[in-house]
Parts: sequence; C-alpha cells; structure tokens
Amino acid sequence: MRPRTRLTFFARWPILCFMTAILLSGGMDSTTLLWWLKARQQGPIHAISIDYGQRHRIELECAARLAHRAEVAAHKTLALDLAALGGNPLTDPTVDVPTAESKRQRDTVVPFRNMLFATLAAAYCATKGIVDLYMAPVKDDYAAYRDCRRPFYESLEQSLRLGAAHDAPWAIHVPFVKLWKRDIVAVGLKLGVPYEETHTCYEGLRPACGVCDACCERLAAFAANRACDPLAYAAASTARLSSPNAKAQPTGEKTL
Repeated sequence: MRPRTRLTFFARWPILCFMTAILLSGGMDSTTLLWWLKARQQGPIHAISIDYGQRHRIELECAARLAHRAEVAAHKTLALDLAALGGNPLTDPTVDVPTAESKRQRDTVVPFRNMLFATLAAAYCATKGIVDLYMAPVKDDYAAYRDCRRPFYESLEQSLRLGAAHDAPWAIHVPFVKLWKRDIVAVGLKLGVPYEETHTCYEGLRPACGVCDACCERLAAFAANRACDPLAYAAASTARLSSPNAKAQPTGEKTL
C-alpha cells in the first residue's frame, strides 16, 4: 500500500537509499518535488527534462540551473518533437496562449504529453537500472488534464511492467497528486525551494505575462500562503494577487 499524500503524512515517507529519477520541467511543482525528494533521498537522483518544442523554452534553462543547484547525480534533457503536431499554443507560436479569464485551459492540452514524457523517462531509467520515477501532477490540473490523475499513472505503471525487457518493479510516484498548488507552495516554502529560479508562464516571458492560466494559478497559490511570488510579472493586475496581504484560502495542515 502506498503512503498517503496529505501534507500531514509527508514526514512518514521512508528515507530512500537507492537510485531514483524525477521528471523536472523547471516549473514550480516539479522543482518543489525535487527539493522534497532531496530531503528524503540518500541515494543518487537523476533529473530528466523533456525538450518537446515548447514555446516556453526558458523552463529548460531553469531546469538545468535547478538540477545543478540541487546537486543531482545527473541531469539529462531528452528530445521529443511534439511541435510537429501543430495546433497547440504551447508548441505552436502561431497560436495564441489563452488567458485565464477566457476559461480555455483545455486549449493548452498537448495530446498524451504526460504519457509520452513518462515513457521516454522510463526508457532512460531502464538504461540506468532505475525503477522509481517521480512526477509532479497536482489536483488543480484534474479538470483540463486527464493525464494528471492517479488512475492514469497506475495504468501506465502496469504497462511499463508488462512491456519492459526484463521483469522489474517499475513504480511511478506522484506524491502531490491529491494536493492543490497552494499546498505545494506551502511545502516548498518550508523546504526553501528557490522559486525565483523556476518558470511557469506559458508565454515563455520574463517578466511573466501574469494573465495565462499557469501564471494566475501560481500567483493564487502564493497568495493563499500570504507569500510574495519572487518572479516579476508584466501585468499590473497581478499586484493584488502577489501581495502577501491578499486574501488567502485555507491551505489545510502543513506539517512536514
């Protein structure tokens, strides 16, 4: 039985002494997961980033810096050309990125992206003798991204076991899958995650646009913790959300 994923149970996860791998995008969620894993991992950590032709390519630069700062055993960037599919605002610069206000988050779904990411990462893991892969889907993504739900990862985990060249106890770990982004920030603030080095904006801008879904969810998560997001934003309307005095939503228990 896998450990429960509520924040109050994080301290009960076992200390790990074997090699593990993590999919590291350079964004807020996966970076928090890396720092969380570092606090529990005594064995080597391999960080894997995917260059899938994303317009927000700055996240790959962030991932490289974060991997170096976290002193991982290895950081590998794997190529996966999803831009060739076209028609998606995350990979096609001719398609406008929808604003959060437009409520068109589903437009940003890259078909089967997480399945392809996990499978490619698993192939890398197989060459290194790694059978534990960590990913950082969160509850905020359930509505638009069906491949951010636990049943999907349980099914994919079983497929990896069935399709691997040798019998191996493949495991895809998603400890944040039942947590809201505001809970992730609460964890990260306690762990000292360098959020100033992460990237979230779908536009790939610095300062960040402040109006896409990704930016707005990030700002709301910091506001819920009465904390300032260390990133700069272009949109003046983000000033209210980024203020530590902004009205916060309850984050629940945050004992690590």
